[in-house]
Amino acid sequence: MKAVVVRGIQQFEVADVPMPEPAAGEVLIRVGYCGICGSDMEAYHTGMYAPGLIVGHEFAGVIAQVGPDVADWRPGDRVVVNDAVPCGECRPCRDGRLDACESLYMIGVTHDGAMAEYCVAPVRGLHRLPDGVGLRRGALVEPLSVALHGVHRSRLKPGDRALVMGAGPIGLLTLQCALVAGARMVAVTEVDPTRAALAQKLGAAVVLDPTRDNVVVNLSALTDGQGPDVIYVCTGAPQPYRDAISLVRKGGQIFVLGLCVEPVEADFMSVAMGDLCIEGSLAGRAQFAAAIDFVAQGRVDVESLITHEIALDDAVEKGFKLLDTPNSGAVKVLVRIGGELTADR
Repeated sequence: MKAVVVRGIQQFEVADVPMPEPAAGEVLIRVGYCGICGSDMEAYHTGMYAPGLIVGHEFAGVIAQVGPDVADWRPGDRVVVNDAVPCGECRPCRDGRLDACESLYMIGVTHDGAMAEYCVAPVRGLHRLPDGVGLRRGALVEPLSVALHGVHRSRLKPGDRALVMGAGPIGLLTLQCALVAGARMVAVTEVDPTRAALAQKLGAAVVLDPTRDNVVVNLSALTDGQGPDVIYVCTGAPQPYRDAISLVRKGGQIFVLGLCVEPVEADFMSVAMGDLCIEGSLAGRAQFAAAIDFVAQGRVDVESLITHEIALDDAVEKGFKLLDTPNSGAVKVLVRIGGELTADR
């Protein structure tokens, strides 16, 4: 079968690899669509994924085969997969902190992923797609769960004012989730014009370009001089992490959803003097079912994020390299592998 395989830094290739076989407690999924995630791009740039790994963790598909001892699932079931499965045995898991699991089974990160014709997944991560949600929109459930989990974990209350830093897919989904959660105003910072325009369309009160606009002055005017109650950092660039400390109101919260691989110098004197809270979250396991419901009910717009749909053969040249090009107009790139496979009900 064909798959996108890591060979090294900025060396991903579409290659022929052996068909995987589901073991006990696993199923084989014929992949319909798989998204290219920001963490996949970080791996492309830095080589943080092991050579030989098949990438891809934002996906939906149809079960092709069930492994031994698998009940309640059968070939033909339409599924979306929670890509981060905790072990249930380590200290964080025993303490109920499943997202902090020391041995997470992560599809496309620690185990072969779904940017391939077929993918193996543990049944513990499977969720059924409801009627009316096709595989294309189903591939956006995983990033939505990340945003939804971050907003749920944050201190945002109805009537609060928030700032989302970075209008990539996670930032745009966080913007919408914050509005659903009752934020009375959500501002966004973004330098890319396509992403900025999309943030405006999806409900941002204002979209500021930090290379051109005075972010401090604009946010002060929008928040009665106090600053946002919660800032969601949804970018891999280091500067917003530094800026957030000076932008959030006293007693406010900075919530980290982005992955910045570079070390960031922080003004921790201001953290202490401002009585600030800095938190972060990994993946969206706890909110995965809710994310499916959000898509099914149309509570957030995931379709508008999809700017490009490409074939598996073009995943590197027209996918990763496109997202690596400034101002390319790309937001969410979906790799179409099997398409809907069955009728989009």
